[in-house]
Amino acid sequence: MYDRRDFLRGGATIGLGGVFAGGVAWSRPADIVRTILPSATHDALALKVLLDRPPTEAPVLTINGRAVKAQRVDQDGYAWAFVQRGLKGGTRHTLHLTDARGSALRAPWELSTLPPPDSTPERYRVLFFTCAGGDEALGPNQFLPLSTRRALLDRALSFKPDLAIANGDHVYWDQKTVLEYGRNPERRARSAAFQRSIAYIDESKAFDDEANRQSVNIVAGRQIAGLYEDRFASVPLHFISDDHDYYENDNAGEWGYAFPPRPFILGLLRRTQQLAYPVALGRPALPAWQAETLETVRIGKLLELALFDCRRGWSTDGGGVVFPEVERLLLERLRTSDAAHYVHVPSNPFGWSKGALGEWYADGPPGETPQVTDKGYWQSGWFAQHQRLAAALTARPDRAAVTISGDLHAVGATRITRSGDLDLSRNPLHALVAGPVSTANNGFPSTARGAFPFTPAALKAEALNKLEEKNGFTLFDVTREKIEVRQFTWRPPEPIEAIATLQPSSTFTIARPS
Repeated sequence: MYDRRDFLRGGATIGLGGVFAGGVAWSRPADIVRTILPSATHDALALKVLLDRPPTEAPVLTINGRAVKAQRVDQDGYAWAFVQRGLKGGTRHTLHLTDARGSALRAPWELSTLPPPDSTPERYRVLFFTCAGGDEALGPNQFLPLSTRRALLDRALSFKPDLAIANGDHVYWDQKTVLEYGRNPERRARSAAFQRSIAYIDESKAFDDEANRQSVNIVAGRQIAGLYEDRFASVPLHFISDDHDYYENDNAGEWGYAFPPRPFILGLLRRTQQLAYPVALGRPALPAWQAETLETVRIGKLLELALFDCRRGWSTDGGGVVFPEVERLLLERLRTSDAAHYVHVPSNPFGWSKGALGEWYADGPPGETPQVTDKGYWQSGWFAQHQRLAAALTARPDRAAVTISGDLHAVGATRITRSGDLDLSRNPLHALVAGPVSTANNGFPSTARGAFPFTPAALKAEALNKLEEKNGFTLFDVTREKIEVRQFTWRPPEPIEAIATLQPSSTFTIARPS
């Protein structure tokens, strides 16, 4: 077992060393490594700061010279949150982070609040990606090395996005669906041995038992903190949760359904969120159980993004995958938002199937596949909810219907003109998948499931960008009249050096209806 006293230990090379801020190199204290995850609204800035070792006194953040109260958000003192409200919108603010004695923990930097609600920015750039988690110790056929993932994120950041959305699967450390319910006994044994060698989670104890808590520290340190470091310090970042973030896969069997989450894995998710997710500032006024699955990001009157988790609300008795209360809010905002563009960002993809259980669609794997499917446990209520959302997305004649999803280990875009009995041809639904960051050969659907992602039988669609099983990311350049989309792809054996100059594999425009 790795030394649990150090949050970011465990074999991953994550030291930051010198950081360049404003073209000036500087050094950090050698014994403390930190990750900075910011978020923002039009009048607030928030920061999650992760420390390699708990300090004796709280770190100190100032914004424009004004001290912001530090909140210790985990029991061990590795994670600290800062939230400052009442700031001017659409403005760059100067941040300083020091220890309690005033020693700099990072060079000063700038972070902007989002545009004011009544403004219409001329242009706004949003970065989307998915599936950045996974432990590199599993080897290059399972997950890309952290250094390669960092290179992909650095290339994405070189385009200077104003905002970034990381859509699901921030960690992969599945419990019962791998360790107990997996059909291959040898694989179960290998997985258990691997987890015991790094960070074993024992479900016979409480999720926040000391050993389990420290194991979550290590998982989050290796898979989240070690990847992000502080590269997003000046870019507001929002996380959406998906199945693996609950430390399970979206499976079912004679033993039951993996979701909705049992209390133990919900506790694991919540601890990981407290520890290593950006502060979510746009939750709705609902009980935490439902509110934690939805976050709204508003860019003046230009763009509204609805970010939602499609796992916690799973119904196995006729309902959908999103809580009814959350669905009502989504439908209401689609009707009433005055934003020029309203984009749904679900964890579960619109537009494609890979034959997996936890999809909107009924389709099992096409043809003969070597993997055993649990698709027989699929629920028709999931597609019924898809239909209600699709109808609402396309109902506004003054707005293009757009979704960009996570989960699917691929990059692509499709234009849906029919979904079941819905004729969408007058205002088609543009469905995109953002592109994964960590996927290696064994994680792409055609290898992992024996099925390349395909258009579900209930849909009539045409490709905007042909789906590719590659890593990558997507950029939206949003103006009042259109969204210009650039999708980027990369996969070994392409040279890692090529990432630094990666160009779009596809560029297309989604225009507002005339």
